[in-house]
Amino acid sequence: MTRSWWTKFVLVIAITVGAGLSLVPTFLNLDPLTTKFPFTQKVNLGLDLQGGLYLVMKVDFDRVYQDLVEKRKSRAEASLKEKSVTTQSLEVTALPSALDDPRLKIRFPAGSKARVREVVEKELQGMRLVSESDDGVEYALTFDERAEVRERTLNQSIEVIRNRIDEFGVAEPSISSQGSDRVVVELPGIQDVDRAKDLIGRTAKLEFRIVDDTSMAPGELETLIKEQEKTHNISFDEKQGQFSEYVRKLNAVLKERLPKDTEVAFERVKNSVTGEVDTGVRIPHLLNRIAMVTGEDLADAQVGANHENGLSEVQFQMSPRGAVAFGKLTGENVKKRLAILLDGMVFSAPVINSKIEERGVITVGGNYDQALRESRDLAIVLRAGALPARLELSEQRVVGPSLGADSVKKGAMASLIGILAVFLITALYYRVSGLIAVVSLAINVVLVLSILVFLGATLTLPGIAGIALTVGIAVDSNVVIYERIREELNAGKKLLSAVEAGFEKAFKTILDANVVNGIAAVILMLFGTGPIKGFAVTMLVGIVTTLFTAVFVCRVLFDLYLGRLEARNSKTISI
Repeated sequence: MTRSWWTKFVLVIAITVGAGLSLVPTFLNLDPLTTKFPFTQKVNLGLDLQGGLYLVMKVDFDRVYQDLVEKRKSRAEASLKEKSVTTQSLEVTALPSALDDPRLKIRFPAGSKARVREVVEKELQGMRLVSESDDGVEYALTFDERAEVRERTLNQSIEVIRNRIDEFGVAEPSISSQGSDRVVVELPGIQDVDRAKDLIGRTAKLEFRIVDDTSMAPGELETLIKEQEKTHNISFDEKQGQFSEYVRKLNAVLKERLPKDTEVAFERVKNSVTGEVDTGVRIPHLLNRIAMVTGEDLADAQVGANHENGLSEVQFQMSPRGAVAFGKLTGENVKKRLAILLDGMVFSAPVINSKIEERGVITVGGNYDQALRESRDLAIVLRAGALPARLELSEQRVVGPSLGADSVKKGAMASLIGILAVFLITALYYRVSGLIAVVSLAINVVLVLSILVFLGATLTLPGIAGIALTVGIAVDSNVVIYERIREELNAGKKLLSAVEAGFEKAFKTILDANVVNGIAAVILMLFGTGPIKGFAVTMLVGIVTTLFTAVFVCRVLFDLYLGRLEARNSKTISI
């Protein structure tokens, strides 16, 4: 064998062994918290495989639009009063047939229209003039504004729910939007259904607290927490406990060791590249116990652009009452850090550079993409306290753990029977060449499961079907290659030339077929929901591994087989 072949063979062995080792925790059911095995991540089982709760929550956008126009009305009313412009009335109304399009009606004395419009339109950005007369004007949200509000409210709702679920301790929740007004929540393994629904539905609690960075030396708080966790046997178990209960117990035992009127809160850490939250890493902060400013004092928060560096920043506005309280809080704590908490979890802790009253700006670090992502996330968190959307339960399904276990058993058995049948028929029909195909197919299945582990993807019942289908697609690729080799041999070509031509000419056909399958899978993933997405993800992964095993792995093994034939001076091949 050539050096090139040995390099390819070693690569195949290394990839196969690595993939196999990554599946050990799953098949041996190792505990990731106690095992010393180098791989700890398991295949995540979906709702239909381990049981749990499936909810579809509808966002009440009629109320969201109504609240938004009410806020614009308050701002317009304050501006008119400040400019001493007389009006007769300002009221928000909505027609029964168009609750999602509330109107702001302003009545004023004759001859005041120009002055009223000049003042209020500065406060009514994102609103269109619907009608006007000598003694009144009527405004409504623009279509672009309604679309933007709808998108950010959905994102806000998802962020709030995700924060709720993180506190509940569900290991692998799935939270996503469906259509234009629904949020789908899947909680695998959840047992307390009523409590989960209550936790998701309650109003977000936003707080602003000062970080105490002077009472303890750097690293002292982390060391103290670890000591007390060990001494009092306190830890957070994602499978059983609630994070808020862990924090409560921790603060109880730390009470005498912490400065007066302070407590510990934790910040979630996000991956700087993907933006995903690492649920296993949390940074402790020492905060003032009392929150002088809350989400009720915040009027709005939006993503803006810094004119000096072009990076994104968060621009927020306080209510009249909040402006006074926030001005006092920030004025007395310049150069200190201000923690922004949602439901007791720190989302950001920027430094106070100057006194902030009615309007303020929060700058974030990083490059353009990082700053934009963090600004959007922070604005969503701030609005979660300023503009909570009411969620109505549209659909609920509870899957029992016994049903999930039964699905795993039957689904795995059906897939195993199907895969073994494919293996047997392939080996019988193509003989030794068929055995080579069987080995490459087995490697294909191992690679699919391993990639699902590394991606953190969730395996569902349709996903198991996708794995079985992947084997069918993969064996089809082997059939194309082997039949092409047969044609070349029948045409009179020598053994090595026939094999070379068979793999080379079959590649285009295999690639075309897999690209078509890939396009279908992408469409399913983009427009499908729940189980359909699980099937699509498995299909996409299977397509990638099929191309690798059918074209690369199978060829390496075939070259090994041909080498053995050459050593025996054989002129025929078992195909």
